[in-house]
Amino acid sequence: MSLNKWLDEDNSKNNKGKSKTKIISPFKEQKLKKIKESIRKSQKQETESKDPIDVFISYVSEFKKFLNSRTYLRGDLDKLITWIINLNYKYKELINSNENFNTNSKESNIELLKEIPPTFLDEKLTLTLKKYAYKDKMNNSDRYYLRKLKSLVKDQLKRARIYQIMDKILNQKF
Repeated sequence: MSLNKWLDEDNSKNNKGKSKTKIISPFKEQKLKKIKESIRKSQKQETESKDPIDVFISYVSEFKKFLNSRTYLRGDLDKLITWIINLNYKYKELINSNENFNTNSKESNIELLKEIPPTFLDEKLTLTLKKYAYKDKMNNSDRYYLRKLKSLVKDQLKRARIYQIMDKILNQKF
């Protein structure tokens, strides 16, 4: 009787199927855990850096890591296409957010101008900034000072980013 039980084909097929599912299921569970962890990490990174430029730069760096880790790109064409589509989408979001920021009205520019202390800039730069905010007619010297102010602001923003990076490094807990 016990021999018939072992030789019965139906039971052996059922046992084989059960053993395969037992072996495969832990691997699937591990894979699902890894996917969930990566999703959580990406969501944390997006919430931590709310600046759209930082989000886009981090996404581009992830794409670069993906490309550098691959040696044969033909096999990964589907993944590459997906990455490029996502990058294009993120880039469009970035442009749209910048356009929304740049379409401020004259009144909001004036309100922002009032927040700047009067002694913060030189006299010429302050007058140029006021003309630009009020959208008055500008002459050549005003345009020159406006270019000078823009370059000054870019330099200070670069320094501010460096200080933010140093602040993050110093605030890490060991």
